[in-house]
Amino acid sequence: MIVNGDANHSSFSIPTIDISPYLRDPTGIAAQHVVDSIRDALRSTGFFQLLGHGVPRKIQLSAFDASKRFFGLPMEVKTKYAASLESGWKGYEILAGQSYKSNMLGDLKEGVSLAMDLPMGHPLRGVRGRFLTSLTVWPDEPNLPMDEFRKPIEAYCDALSQLCGTVMDLIAATLPYGATVFNEMKIDAACPLRLLHYPPMPPGVDESEQHGASAHTDFSAITLLLQDENAGLEVFNHDEGTWHTVEPNPDAYVVNLGDMMTKLLGDRYRSALHRVINRAPTDRYSIVYFFDGNRDFKLQPLDRDSPAAADDQAQYLTCEQYMFDRIRSSYATHNKHDLSLSSTS
Repeated sequence: MIVNGDANHSSFSIPTIDISPYLRDPTGIAAQHVVDSIRDALRSTGFFQLLGHGVPRKIQLSAFDASKRFFGLPMEVKTKYAASLESGWKGYEILAGQSYKSNMLGDLKEGVSLAMDLPMGHPLRGVRGRFLTSLTVWPDEPNLPMDEFRKPIEAYCDALSQLCGTVMDLIAATLPYGATVFNEMKIDAACPLRLLHYPPMPPGVDESEQHGASAHTDFSAITLLLQDENAGLEVFNHDEGTWHTVEPNPDAYVVNLGDMMTKLLGDRYRSALHRVINRAPTDRYSIVYFFDGNRDFKLQPLDRDSPAAADDQAQYLTCEQYMFDRIRSSYATHNKHDLSLSSTS
């Protein structure tokens, strides 16, 4: 589907790429075709649909069920788990609490951000005020027992952690910097999982004033999105000035690059503008897994000869500093939570 354009005359398309040949033999000819296809996708649209990922459908459906159970809780229960910068931005995000555009109403979505706790003995485990380092407060309501929320979410995060590592390796394989270029960034990486609920757009709402998620580029290095059966995600084609729907595919993850990666790669690949509008008469749910990097990793160009490269390391933000800056900017207008805390402890 193309919005504000002609589908019959558009050359814009989001490719579907099966990575199973790479998983079977990363050194084979078929694997190189996978790498080449991903390179082409990241140069052209910044998006692709990923097949052959190996994540069991049962784990995906259990995560969707857990998400729906959480969002079905009474508001006074959900707000007990409200996200804040002090909590490292783990927790519940109220409906219309965020907007990526200051001239629009708050986004018509609610969410909950979770992340697996750092291992026992890690110096940042349980530290408040750092990005995703506080211990996760899991809902303990009688109608949301561990087997119906925490366990399926943990199983999903385990599966996505492995897939995310594979995708980062695939992206490294598309670059001239060697297979280990992201290894330091991957150590103890912050990888939030975001459960999202988009109610139907209310009748009479002007789409120029409110979206499910207003137009934005992602903060992360990479994003792995699992959609339900309801369309809503749209990607902007700058060349044609058109919005293109990413049709839901139950077998695929939607993968895209975020702005954190462009800080490393410059304009080599694209972090594409996208939005969500739930025009369906039913609720839309999605599950998003982000790779936000090692908290202390400096976001400096991988190409040391780049004009953007600087000799003074202090000029570069860490992944954590960058994430907190972006979070503040998108929540400050619409969210009543405390956003005044420092980005570091």
